Amino acid sequence: MFDAVVVGAGPAGGMAARELASAGYRTAILDKKKIIGEPVQCAEGVSEFGLRSNGLQPREEWIAQKVAGAKCVAPNGKWFYITRLPGYALDRPSFDRWIVNDAVDHGATLRTSTRVTAVARHDGGWRVQANGESLDARVVIGADGPSSLTARQAGLVRSLEKIVAYEYRFRREDVPILDPDFFLLFVSRVYQGGYAWVFPKGDSVNVGAGGPIDGHAATVAFCRRFGIDVARRTQTIAGSIPYRYDLSSLAAPGLAIVGDAAGITNPMNGAGIHPGLFSGRIAGECAVAALGTEDPPAMLAYDRILRASPFLDPLLSEMIDRVRTWHDSFINSVTEELHGLDWRAVDAKVSLRAFLRKPWIVLHARDLLRMIRTLELCDRYGW
Repeated sequence: MFDAVVVGAGPAGGMAARELASAGYRTAILDKKKIIGEPVQCAEGVSEFGLRSNGLQPREEWIAQKVAGAKCVAPNGKWFYITRLPGYALDRPSFDRWIVNDAVDHGATLRTSTRVTAVARHDGGWRVQANGESLDARVVIGADGPSSLTARQAGLVRSLEKIVAYEYRFRREDVPILDPDFFLLFVSRVYQGGYAWVFPKGDSVNVGAGGPIDGHAATVAFCRRFGIDVARRTQTIAGSIPYRYDLSSLAAPGLAIVGDAAGITNPMNGAGIHPGLFSGRIAGECAVAALGTEDPPAMLAYDRILRASPFLDPLLSEMIDRVRTWHDSFINSVTEELHGLDWRAVDAKVSLRAFLRKPWIVLHARDLLRMIRTLELCDRYGW
């Protein structure tokens, strides 16, 4: 009998387990992987705010490189700053293991190569079946990725819409379009609301593409366009990213679904590390409160907190649907007006100048204003 079982040992599960174990509760962490954090299924970028706001101090052992922000690059090569919030390219395996090991240091039990096959209510709590064994717990945290068995077994899933991301890792010298200080996001109608990326990572570079597209084909085409020799790749990474999830609730008495398992990723950019850290931490705090008061329904507070957070603001999904309709000519034209600027530079003077040069932009004023609100939202909680 455990006080809590956490299914999944990524950043979300690790954060939940840290909260529970540090509060003195008997916590088991189950993960199907043999080695925590491997294989990597992530572009590995996170803002400094995303770390510090969740109580994590950047550590040299899991930081590959510090970056100054991110740029958006239009099909014509013009660009503007998406964010100038500093951040990091992580070594995800080391990062994941560091979070989980901290939970273990506080008394949590870690079981790798452990595949969960069933989660069901039992005797006022939950019973988890894994590797032919039953584990009983008063609380279960589902942090088991985009196809979460925990969420499905708990009867919370209505629909899951995912997108595919594909990535190659190269040596730094093999990528000619690198900006050494910024993450580059290449947008185009061809990505249907997704994008291609070039993320510097110390001595290596992550290059990939994702969206409701063929991620592999898009990544190969992107590399060919910019003269990146695919044959020189050192690693191939692929995975699915939650795009639009509909769960009846993110919680039930004694249970919470966190991170990718709950679809808590930013649909504008696919960012999932910061949402995972936040949701895992909040779920852990709610679980500690529920266990301390012996009140399983107290876990429902987690659902209310997450739905009120910027991470699940409906504007993000609404805006990405609009972006999917934009043609390259429109993206190019707007980016020309912002070339080399921060999007925050958009004021009455910049807007008037753009309208005088391109009167047709007035027809898209509503979309552009909503995009500014969306970028403000993303900046508010960090990427």
